[in-house]
Amino acid sequence: MAKKETEKKLQRLLLVLTKGTREEVKTAKKEIERLWHKDRKVFYKSAHVVFEYFSKFDQIGKVENQAAFASGLSFFFLSLGDEYFDILADFTLKVFQHPNGSVREAIRKTADWLCMSLTARAEPFIYPKGKKLTEKQKNMQKKAEYQYINFVKELELLIDKYDEETEKVRYINEMKPSVNKSLQFFWSRLTVCRVYRRILEKIKPLPYEIARKKEETEKKLKQILKEVQSDSSLEDIKDIIYNESSHDCLTEILAMFDNCQNALKLQDILETVNDAWNYFPHKILNSLSPAEKVLEYQRIQQKGQNSFN
Repeated sequence: MAKKETEKKLQRLLLVLTKGTREEVKTAKKEIERLWHKDRKVFYKSAHVVFEYFSKFDQIGKVENQAAFASGLSFFFLSLGDEYFDILADFTLKVFQHPNGSVREAIRKTADWLCMSLTARAEPFIYPKGKKLTEKQKNMQKKAEYQYINFVKELELLIDKYDEETEKVRYINEMKPSVNKSLQFFWSRLTVCRVYRRILEKIKPLPYEIARKKEETEKKLKQILKEVQSDSSLEDIKDIIYNESSHDCLTEILAMFDNCQNALKLQDILETVNDAWNYFPHKILNSLSPAEKVLEYQRIQQKGQNSFN
């Protein structure tokens, strides 16, 4: 009974989002949130009613209501993100191509719950630390990894589709409002995550010599971090190198070893950090390391010479 009543209430509230005034929409969103807090299990069982409105999205008369509908989906995405990820992802990619910036921004904020779903399933919380995953968790993890990689690829295809080659900017926030800018912002949100980097490292094959050097560098960094009693971890270093979010990443990494006072050890640290920079992946290089990029260039050059000969 509670499920049927909640379904009817949600259908009524979703209809308000598509046709109501600003005040009516505001009240409807609060009511949706109240229903979620009241009984999350019942909300989850009833939330599927939202899918019938996805196909009717383009029929919503006003842009304001389209934006209201997109922003009002947060608790539906939160509840359904794990089980119905693909349906929600398809709808998200569709709305991201809307010509109105308010609609795109609304779905970008709502779709953050898809990021949460992917990361939580791709790296399940384990307690106590070191406990092995169950078969169910392993299957869930494998599916989430596939969905994560596929979702990013679909975003990248859309970015290529809407790319305006005439717009020359360095940072996303410098771009003029556009479909491409909204897609880039969301792509950045997905790919900045440590979980995404780990998935790439897990599935991407490496040439033997690069893989061996990378593994050696990882072991050495772990050892040095332990010796100098640093509060930072190997994953922190990998994140900095992968994202290159500051202008002085190497200094930021070296600061992790500031407890070291030994001159010879400092030289060893400098050399190891330099190896890390060359053998760890960088997002700006399409998730390749500089060493891989050099190897890729050498192969292209060699192929060109062979063709010429």
